[in-house]
Amino acid sequence: MPFIGLTGGLGTGKTTVLKLFKNSGVYTIDADKLVHQILKKPSTIKKLAAIIGKGILIERAAKTFINKKRMADIIFNDVQKRKSVEKLIHPEVMKAAKDFKTKILAKKSDAIIVFEVPLLLEAGYEKIFDKIIVVYCSKEIAVNRVLRHGLSRKQALQRMRAQLPISRKKAAADFLINNNLSISNTKSQVKEIFKKIS
Repeated sequence: MPFIGLTGGLGTGKTTVLKLFKNSGVYTIDADKLVHQILKKPSTIKKLAAIIGKGILIERAAKTFINKKRMADIIFNDVQKRKSVEKLIHPEVMKAAKDFKTKILAKKSDAIIVFEVPLLLEAGYEKIFDKIIVVYCSKEIAVNRVLRHGLSRKQALQRMRAQLPISRKKAAADFLINNNLSISNTKSQVKEIFKKIS
């Protein structure tokens, strides 16, 4: 049962690679989706408001939500607040992932699980994985991909600077996926890695 960590820089195409693994029959976990669920929990909302300020809260239909855009604007301009938020969210993500892993293994003991964690190395989680896959591409391609998600160039570069340099991530990898080329090229790299891990 290999438990594989998938990471890379912002805009390198990690989510696309995760989908390709899923299509190969691998069980996948997406950290961003887990974060999305965690940010809905009243206990998390309360703690985040205490760290960042009540300006991130939205009241709608007698419910309180986090304004994720406002939160991102604040934490990417304040290193201390960003680190406090990561310290709160990371353990929650890992707990949710472990629960998911336990459920999968109860059904299929030899399952291959690929877990996409954008801040895998920044959070020091490499020890929990059997292998690490790093997806990379040129900075320009990464920035252009991020721009398509509605961020400005300044915001994209600011968020990239908040992560470890891709060279450091590549140095920690067991497998590398060069995502500079066509989708079919990426598919064949995924296929090769899938053969090795299974």
